[in-house]
Amino acid sequence: MRSKTMHTSEQEKLINKVEEYIENNLESPLSLKNLASISTYSPYHFQRIFKAQVGETPANYVKRLRMEKAAHLLIYEHSVPITQIAFMCGFSSLSYFTTSFHTYFQCNPTNWREGAYLERFPREYADNSKKSKQLRNMEQEQQNNNGYNKYQWLDLEKVKVMEFPVCTTVKKQNVGPYTQGIPDVWETVYHWAKARDIITDNTFIFGVPKSNPFITPAQMSRYDCHLAVEGLMGDTLETYQFKGGKHVVYEFDEPVDYVERNKLIECYSELYSFWLPKSGYKYLDNPMELITIKPKKGSLGVDVRVKAIALAIEPK
Repeated sequence: MRSKTMHTSEQEKLINKVEEYIENNLESPLSLKNLASISTYSPYHFQRIFKAQVGETPANYVKRLRMEKAAHLLIYEHSVPITQIAFMCGFSSLSYFTTSFHTYFQCNPTNWREGAYLERFPREYADNSKKSKQLRNMEQEQQNNNGYNKYQWLDLEKVKVMEFPVCTTVKKQNVGPYTQGIPDVWETVYHWAKARDIITDNTFIFGVPKSNPFITPAQMSRYDCHLAVEGLMGDTLETYQFKGGKHVVYEFDEPVDYVERNKLIECYSELYSFWLPKSGYKYLDNPMELITIKPKKGSLGVDVRVKAIALAIEPK
């Protein structure tokens, strides 16, 4: 797991910049030379530093993110042809994509899309067999266009479309299982902001789960913790420009603890698989989670919970 300190070295910021570039350009050629030029290091030093910080070579990291994006799109974007998904994820041909996908997941893209992912990647969170069967039946209803309208987890009256503001945030990433570690990072972010008098009851605080737990190994899952700041650009801090824009938002009656990840996953699944296809919108980016942080009485600890989940959207 990466360091939780709020100090970010220049080296770490450069590698994080490359990671962000990779994530935003998976459809493009991503050679070692090109990635090294973004970092300003020579290819040799870049590869060494990248592996030391990320735990994988740049080539393996790019390949894994391409495979994970393709697997995610196959699950949730039923109307997008497999060939188009291959190109969207940086593969030059369908045959190369099919071979690579089968090598990585031991399953061809068509079978994966039809439900094989539920068997290959059972949830680590809870009730694997029961929930997988439920989701399989729900997806089959959608594919058959039977007018699915029975939501198991979402209250449709609470699904809203909202505009979020463009803003600058301080960002810190956690790498590891989504059910562990993330509250510790939030605690560090909270105390950093509190010490600088930049956190209030209205501060925009959100997390971004950048990995699909159906697909990414738990120990490699990435989660970004964001706290909005105004005009704060310290040299030792990593900042991020949040694009804002239109989002579909689902707020929980009671904020959800990170250990209740199974509930969050089910709600995401319904937003992706059933709300979006009938809404007239398509999703644009990773989901995000609106966070509430409250100090615990009598200690320096904080209680961190997810009060709502959201997806960036635009009209189809």
